Amino acid sequence: MELFKFALGPYELFASIIGGLPLLLAIWLIYSPTLDSQDLIEIIQENSSIQTVFTFSFLSYLLGGLIQGMTWKFFLKLCEIFNQDFHYLKESTIYQRSQYLDELGDALDPKKLEFEDKLVLLLREKVGIPKKMNWLYSRVASYLKENNRPSIVTADLYQATHIMYRNLSFGFLIVGSILLLNLFRVQPFSLERLALFLAFVLLSYVAFLRSTSFKKWHSREVLYGFYFAAEKDRQN
Repeated sequence: MELFKFALGPYELFASIIGGLPLLLAIWLIYSPTLDSQDLIEIIQENSSIQTVFTFSFLSYLLGGLIQGMTWKFFLKLCEIFNQDFHYLKESTIYQRSQYLDELGDALDPKKLEFEDKLVLLLREKVGIPKKMNWLYSRVASYLKENNRPSIVTADLYQATHIMYRNLSFGFLIVGSILLLNLFRVQPFSLERLALFLAFVLLSYVAFLRSTSFKKWHSREVLYGFYFAAEKDRQN
């Protein structure tokens, strides 16, 4: 239980369930294009038994887990479109700082370095600097599991919340797209469905912004946690 407590699993369980709910709604809307908000409320009220809730939670968990690879690519594409950066330190910054440390040579004095330079120096000493940022975070996470568990727990919570909002953003956009198609599939034209389409597109964008924030906080927590753990280890 101690190892399970410090794993991403318990957080990701709920993140996948919540993140998969919009996809269940999307599937329902495909087969029931005339479904409106009032019908949805009545369906929820009539099917609120424990067995039904458990079944839908399990299906939502499966969907939320299966789409994570797809939603990651979706998230990266949105970051590119809206010019959003989710790293606390950019990859280029780390390599520039590392090159600067090489140029110092024998004149390198850790006490006189700025925070970012100290961080990069500790990264080089403790885990090395790989070619890809994802590899760097994996190495640092392994280091934190041995030297700063509270920090990795907080980082895992941020990561799971990022996954949840990332899945929600993708799911809301899918629901909005289906609502847009249903505007032409179902007659007569409904202002309510048009309003719902716009609302889900807006929710998708808001969820994307939240997922970006939590991803950046995850990056910051991992690097800060590593810095203080590595600095303490060096002093000892």
